[in-house]
Amino acid sequence: MKIKLWLFNNFTTKQTVVKNMFWLVLAEIISKAPVFFLTIWIIRYLGAEDYGRLSFVFAFGALLAIFTDLGLSTLTIREVAKNKSLAKKYIDNLIVLKLILSLAVLGLVFLSVKFLGKSSELITLVFWVAIFVIITSLTTFFQSIIQAFEKMEYLVVSKIAYSLSLVLIVIYVIHQELGIEELTRGYVVAAVIALLATMILTKKKLAEFWLETDLTFFQKSLKEAWPFALIALLGSIYMQMNTIQLKLLAGDIETGLYNTAFQLIFVTTTLGGIFFSALFPSLSKEYGRSKTGFYQLIDFFAKRVISGMLIFSSILFLISRKLFVLMYGPEYFRSINMFHLLLIAVFILFINTTYAEALKIMNSQKDYLQAIFWGSCLHFLLNFFLITWWGGLGASFTAILSSLLITILIITKFRKFKQRDLAK
Repeated sequence: MKIKLWLFNNFTTKQTVVKNMFWLVLAEIISKAPVFFLTIWIIRYLGAEDYGRLSFVFAFGALLAIFTDLGLSTLTIREVAKNKSLAKKYIDNLIVLKLILSLAVLGLVFLSVKFLGKSSELITLVFWVAIFVIITSLTTFFQSIIQAFEKMEYLVVSKIAYSLSLVLIVIYVIHQELGIEELTRGYVVAAVIALLATMILTKKKLAEFWLETDLTFFQKSLKEAWPFALIALLGSIYMQMNTIQLKLLAGDIETGLYNTAFQLIFVTTTLGGIFFSALFPSLSKEYGRSKTGFYQLIDFFAKRVISGMLIFSSILFLISRKLFVLMYGPEYFRSINMFHLLLIAVFILFINTTYAEALKIMNSQKDYLQAIFWGSCLHFLLNFFLITWWGGLGASFTAILSSLLITILIITKFRKFKQRDLAK
């Protein structure tokens, strides 16, 4: 009975974070583990060149995703976590706003592909990925409501609905040897199933909603959310920049090799994402209650994030060669050194991530934005030289240098605000 109470209720901030972590880890293991191994199968099935093409269109889709959300999901988590009674207001209005944004994105994609001058196959893939992104963005918004209520156990259902559907569809596509376009359509079908499951769960368990149009609320929400949108945009550009620039400067094969290395890195970033998804709503509440308690929690969790990432990264580094040969085969052996460099870059980024989340909660998004902006600029410029010289290795080395710059800027800003607040 005590375990049941601990798993389904919120008592203290630390207990709530740990409880949320438990459910998020369970959700990710159940949902992402099959997809991770499925991706390995896709990589081997498509080969480096076709996988490079698929990686490129999904990287393009990740950039489109920012414009279907514009930071509204992050704003919703922060505000609804503080006041649960606002949930219906946010859902009713922001779903309408997101549908408008989605139509605008589809129009943008239509205009863009007219001038791409790419093959008809690539254009078709871009359209399917755009539809996938729009549906996924709506699902993410409903998941933000779940996060705001700190009912992470409900995320398990949402994530399982997507991963189970995707696994079954991809197995069918590969078994029938249907090709890359049908594979992309499969992602769309799985996204629709996940959206329906998440909508039903939110409506039945958390908040009744319909659709409401309040232009004043639209304007207010967009005004408050735009720094989050720019952060997400620059963060997405930062994360996808290597894939896009590799495609343009080095071709599909080098892009495929790089993204194969990044698949294992994605495991690391996923673990970090779980932790910070659990942490963000709890820290948002604590910041409103006590500045001293807030900063104590930041220091407490930052130390544990750095220690945990150091151990996990070291283990991955040591076993990576055998892991790559086992999972991907000799065709991807060149990806191993890229993975080593990317692992260092991600570890450096994780040093600052707790402090970056704190800046968002403290309404200091603009300072976080500046750090990402300068890191992205450095990343973009260095890639032109290093990718040309060393391909995927150059892109991986660029990630280390830009991560270091971002980390220095964010921690410097955080310490400045901490000294100011605690001196009052």
